[in-house]
Formats: sequence, structure tokens, C-alpha cells
Amino acid sequence: MRYLKTLMVSTALVSASLSTAQADEPFVVGILGANYAIPAARAQYEGVAAGLKERGIEYKFLDAMIDINRQVSQIDQFVTEGVDALVINVAGDPNAVLAPLKRAEAAGIPVFGIGGTPGFDALLVQADIPSAEQGVRSGEYMCKVTGGKGEVAMIKTIELPTLSPRWDMFRETIQKQCPDLKIVAEERAIPDDSATARPIAENLLTRFPDLTAIWTSGDGPALGAGLAAKSAGRDIIVTGLNGEAFAQAGIKQGLINASWDMEPVKVGYDLSVWVADILQGKVEKPSQTVVFTPENVPEWTAETIDQWKPYEERIDFPGLQ
Repeated sequence: MRYLKTLMVSTALVSASLSTAQADEPFVVGILGANYAIPAARAQYEGVAAGLKERGIEYKFLDAMIDINRQVSQIDQFVTEGVDALVINVAGDPNAVLAPLKRAEAAGIPVFGIGGTPGFDALLVQADIPSAEQGVRSGEYMCKVTGGKGEVAMIKTIELPTLSPRWDMFRETIQKQCPDLKIVAEERAIPDDSATARPIAENLLTRFPDLTAIWTSGDGPALGAGLAAKSAGRDIIVTGLNGEAFAQAGIKQGLINASWDMEPVKVGYDLSVWVADILQGKVEKPSQTVVFTPENVPEWTAETIDQWKPYEERIDFPGLQ
């Protein structure tokens, strides 16, 4: 693999037979997305690609579209093609990708993750979106704006290692800090968009006439919940997560009360720096998984939303397909 070739360059162990053409051959990184259709996820993948492009590293992108079986095949496709590294955002049950990731490891392909890969210990660097922090912050906000009393319903999405800390930490924060705010229902919107979440929210509003708030795991579902509440003439608190364009539109229209940014562009870009540094021999391969997460989690409300910038204006998107 060219990855090993770079390490040999850094230690002066390259065979004299290595041709100049081979040495100059660019690295290629395979980016395995979970769902490009979600703006915040897309921003992560574009951030990775933008950073690699700056370093002269080529990339290929494949989108699993929340189909774990598709992602398994895509990993094997990249391994067969002989890419120099993999960046994966797991699209479902992490157990399903263990075998193909181990095949990548056996082929000498270093693996980097947007989020974790439970069970696969050879992950070099793990870029974590601040899901746990988002859960805590949204819980604290909900306790404050409701006065710590009433009924709240949750609309979650597919169970993924990168996402589940959002609702787990929201639930934990509510139970610890304002136990009189009762969680009366937990539903799932799959896919997590406005169209899917709106009828779920309508049902919640019918089932719970005293509902105080709806917490959602994304801005698309929050917009759907806000539209449902407006249509029903109900004045309730609605929160989202991610800080996407849906949040900006919903907050400005008074349909969403708050959302918390996950800094997806920064997550992807910072991970690309690790990938490039390791491939190009600027840092040594870590002996154990390096985990990092953004320190800043901006809160978007009616008071701050004018400072919000679209993801594609935070960095020049290469335009993955």
C-alpha cells in the first residue's frame, strides 16, 4: 500500500527499485458516508474531502443511504480497489461492518471514523460529533424554558453510534435536573425529515393534550413538529439539533425554539488533517485510537440565528457525488 510506502520513505527504508512514477502517485482515500441526504452529514463528508484536496490527496465517495448492507459492499469495493485509507461513518449496526473493516486492516488500509466503530479496535482516529454535549445542552435548555415541569415527547431517529448519545443524554439530563418534566413518549422518525416527523408529532399532540414540548434529534423533524403544532394551534416548545438550514428557517418562522450546532464542517476538516498527516508521514501512526470532538456547540435561537452561516459557506464544498 502507498500508506506503507510513505512510512518507509520517512524511515529511509524504501527499496531502490521503487520508481519515481510510483513515488509520485497520489494517495486515494475512500470516504464511506452513512447518508449524504442529511445536510449535517453531507457537511462532514465535504469537510473531509475539502481538507484532503488541500493536501493534494485524491478521494472517492460512496453513500450508504442508511443501508448497512450497501455499506458492507462499499467497504469491500474500496478494499478491492486498493485505496490508501478509509474514512467511515457507520450507517447502521456496527457489527455488520466488522468483517469488512478487518479485511481492510488485513490489506494494510488504515481506517478513520466519523463516530465510532464498536468492536473494531484498529480505528486510528475517531472524529466525534458532539452528540452527548448536544443532548446535555438541549436538556438544560428544556428544563429552563419549561420551568422544569410538564410533559415532553421525544422524536428520535435510527439507532446509530454517532446519534444515540443525543437522546440518551437528553433523557439523563431531564431526569437529573428537572424530574418534574416527564417524558411521556419516545418515537422514531426514519428517515429523520420534516415529512416523516410531522404526522408523528400530530399523533403526539392528539394523544397528549397537555404536552409542553417536543424534543427532536434533528432539525428536519423539528420543523415537522413545529408545523404540526402550528396547524393544531398548540403553543409548545420545539427543539432540534444540528444547526442546519432547517433550523434557520424554522427559528425565523417561529416554528422551532432552539437548535445546537454540531460543527460538522470542522469535524470533517479536522479529521482530514489527521488522515493527510498520517498518510504523508508527517505524524506517526497512533498506537491507540485518537478521539476528538469540537469544543464549541453554538446554540441557535431567535436571538442568535442572524449569526448563522450555511455549511457550504463555512468551507468550499468540493461537491461529492
